[in-house]
Amino acid sequence: TTLGGALAKILNLRGVSFDWIDKSRGEGRQVGVIAQEVEKVYPEVVLTNDAGLKSVNYPALVAPLIEAVKEQQGLINKLQSEVKQLKLEVSALRNK
Repeated sequence: TTLGGALAKILNLRGVSFDWIDKSRGEGRQVGVIAQEVEKVYPEVVLTNDAGLKSVNYPALVAPLIEAVKEQQGLINKLQSEVKQLKLEVSALRNK
């Protein structure tokens, strides 16, 4: 089933930069999302281990991002069409 409402959901996510407190997980500035925030929007892409630590299955976010881009492109196409139509109307009024 095609994902619906992907753009609205993606707009609720927040990209962040951070440094791991536990240096064994990585050093230096990292980028990502906060699992607890993602869980509110896409609970199926958040994993919780036995210790209660949450992680994001980043590849699972690709499908919603693809659908969000397609929704956004549809809006862009619609706006471009409306602008073209308005330009034609303005041009016709100027030529009267």
